[in-house]
Amino acid sequence: MTRNMNLDESFTPTCSIIQKVSFGLGHVFNDLCAAMWFSYTLFYLNVVLNIQSTTAGTLLMIGQVVDSIATPIAGWAIDRTGDRRAWHFGGTIAVATGFSLLFSIKPGELTTSVLTYYVLSIMLFQVGWAIVQIAHLSLIPEISRSHSHSSDLTAIRYTASVCCSITVYLITLVVLKTDDNSTIGPDDFYKFKEIALIIVFIGIITSLLFYCGLLGTFEISDYEALLETDDVNQLNSNNREKHFLRQSIIYLVALTYMASRLFIILNLVYIPLYLDERAEIEVVEKERIRQTIATIPLVCYVASFITSVFLKCRGSSCPDKVTYLIGGAMGLMASVWLGSGVSPNSDVELYAIAIFLGVSGSSTMVASLCLTANFVKVNGYGGGQVYSIVTFTDKLISGAVVLLVQNLQCSPKHLCPHYYENVLSYICGIVSLVGIISLVVLEVEIRRNGRLPR
Repeated sequence: MTRNMNLDESFTPTCSIIQKVSFGLGHVFNDLCAAMWFSYTLFYLNVVLNIQSTTAGTLLMIGQVVDSIATPIAGWAIDRTGDRRAWHFGGTIAVATGFSLLFSIKPGELTTSVLTYYVLSIMLFQVGWAIVQIAHLSLIPEISRSHSHSSDLTAIRYTASVCCSITVYLITLVVLKTDDNSTIGPDDFYKFKEIALIIVFIGIITSLLFYCGLLGTFEISDYEALLETDDVNQLNSNNREKHFLRQSIIYLVALTYMASRLFIILNLVYIPLYLDERAEIEVVEKERIRQTIATIPLVCYVASFITSVFLKCRGSSCPDKVTYLIGGAMGLMASVWLGSGVSPNSDVELYAIAIFLGVSGSSTMVASLCLTANFVKVNGYGGGQVYSIVTFTDKLISGAVVLLVQNLQCSPKHLCPHYYENVLSYICGIVSLVGIISLVVLEVEIRRNGRLPR
C-alpha cells in the first residue's frame, strides 16, 4: 500500500557515517551463521557426524524450505507493524538459540528423537534468520534518502557479509589446525562446536552495537518516490498504481538475485566437499587438506571483499546492470575452468578459480540488491514485502538443488570420483547463465516501458 508523505522541507534526513557503520553491523550475526551453515553444515553432518548424504541433504532442504516460508510471512508482519528493530531483536534471539543447539550434541546413533532435535533446531534458527534478514533489508529504503545512499548501504552490507565469511574461515583454520596428520572426522566434533559458540558470541556483540548505533535513526512508515535522473527510474513501471506482484520487473529482479545467491550458496556448500573428494583421488598430505578446506573459501571471500570495496567507490562509472553482467561472466568462466579440469596436486589454479568466484559473487549480489532497492524507492512500496518476494526464490530453490544433488550422488562414492567437481562446473555454470539471461530480459523489459539506460 502506498501513501503520500509530506516531509518538512527544513528537515532533510541523511544517512550519517554512524548510521552506515551501525547498519553494516545489523546483519553480521546472520552472515556469520550463514557462512558456517552453507560452507560447513553439510560437511559437518556428512563427515563429522557420519550422517548419510541423503539425510544430511534433507535436513539442509528443511532449513531452506522453512526459511523460504518464513520470509514472506516476516515481510508481511514487519510491514504491518513497522517496528523493524523489535522484529530484528526477536529474530536475533531465535538465531542464537537455534544455531547453538544445532552444534551442541554428538548423537551415538541417528534415532527419531535425534532427527526431531535437529529439525526443531534448524527450524528455530531459520525462522529467526528470515526475520533478521527482512528487518535489516527493509531498513535500507527507510534510512536512505537517495539512490546513492541506497547503493552505499547495500555495498556496506555486502562488505560486512564478506568480512563475516572471512572471519569464519579464519576461525575454522585456527581451530581445525592440529599437530597430527589425521583427516577430519568424528573426533573433530568439539572443534566444530567451539567454532559455532565463537560465532554466536561475536554475533550477539555486533547485534548490540547495531541497536545502539541506530537509536536516533529517522523513521518513516513508507518511502518517498524519488525522482532521480539515473538508473532508479529504469525500474519504474508506467503504471505506478499497479501492485508490484503484477509487474513483470519484480520477477526479473528476483530471478537475477536468485541466480546470484544460488551461485554463491552452491560454491559455499560444495567447495569443501570438492576438496575432500579431490584429496581422495590425489596423494595429498592430511594437514594440507585441513588447510585448503579453510583457505580456498578464505581466498574466495578476500576477493569478494576487495571487489565490494571497489563497488562502494565505483560511483556512476559502472551501473548496476553492467556490474552484474561482468560478475556473471566471471562466474561462468570459473565454472568452465573447473569443468575443463584442474591440474593434479596444484593449488595455484584452485586459488585463481576462488578469486574468480569471489569477484563474481560480490558483483552480482551487490548489483541485484541495488536493483531491488531501486524498485522499492521508485514505486514507494513497503520494503519488507518486496524483499521477502525477492529472497523467497533463492531460499526455496537452493534447498531443492542441494537436496537433488545429494540424492543423485553415487553409492558407493568411488563410482563417481568427480561428482562434486561436476556440480561446481556444470550446475554453477548453468546458474550463472540463467542470471545473465534474466538481466538481458530485464533490460528488454525496461526499454519496452520507455526507460532507456544511461
